[in-house]
Amino acid sequence: MSHAPHKPPHQFVAILIIGNEVLSGRTREANAWFAAKTLFDVGCKLSEVVIVPDVHDVIVSTLQRLQKTYDAVITSGGIGPTHDDITMQSIADAFNVPLLEHADTIKLMTGFYGEEALTEGRRRMARLPDGAKPIICEQSICPGAWIENVYVFAGVPHIFASQLESILTHFSTGNVFIRQEIESNLPESSFAQELSDIQAQYSDIEIGSYPGRCGNQPTGKICISGTNSAKITTVKNQIQQMLKDKQKP
Repeated sequence: MSHAPHKPPHQFVAILIIGNEVLSGRTREANAWFAAKTLFDVGCKLSEVVIVPDVHDVIVSTLQRLQKTYDAVITSGGIGPTHDDITMQSIADAFNVPLLEHADTIKLMTGFYGEEALTEGRRRMARLPDGAKPIICEQSICPGAWIENVYVFAGVPHIFASQLESILTHFSTGNVFIRQEIESNLPESSFAQELSDIQAQYSDIEIGSYPGRCGNQPTGKICISGTNSAKITTVKNQIQQMLKDKQKP
C-alpha cells in the first residue's frame, strides 16, 4: 500500500513505537491499541505498527519510510529529559532541520515551574524540530510536535491519549467505520470456505474471524466492519444464515 502524504484529515496512518523498554518486555505497549480504536471510531485506518529501539539511525530510516508510504505517522515515546530520549532529535534529522528551543514553550514552562526550577532536563523537553508546531494537551505542559505529516507524542499512555485527542480532528475523515460482531460456537474450519466466498463478494467490507476457545466446545466471533451500514447488515445476514445452515443436522 502506498499513499502520498497529504494534509489533514488523514485516512491511512502508521504508528512508530520507540523504546528499548517495549522491545525488552519491561513495558507493555498500550498506545497502538488506543490509537487503533480511537482512529477507527473517526474513520481513519491504522495500517501499520512498527516498534524500534532507541537507535538514532533506525528511527530516522523507519520514519522516512513510513512518512512516504502513509498519509501520516504518529510516533510514541522518547521525548523525555534523559539521554535515551532521542526522538525529537531523530525527527529533526529525518526532515534535515535543526532542533531548537521553542520560545513559547519555554515561556509557558517558566510560568508553570518558575525560572529557578526550569532545569536543563525540562528545557530539553521544550526543544522541537524547526518548523514544527507544538501539540498541547491537558495532561502535560511539555508538548508533542507536529511537522508536515508526522505527529510526535509521548510514550506515557495517559499523555499519549490526551495528545491524540487534542488533534483528533486531523484524523476525522467523516466516513465513520461501523463494526458488527456475530457470536459463533462452530470451529472455524467448518465455515472457512463459505466465509471466504462471502468476503470475495464485498471488497469494501472487512470480515475477520477470531476464535475464543478451541477444542470440543469452540467459541468465537466473526467481525464485520466498513463504512456502509446497509451493506454491513446484508453481509451480517448472509453470515448468520450460513452459520445457521452449518448447524443443521
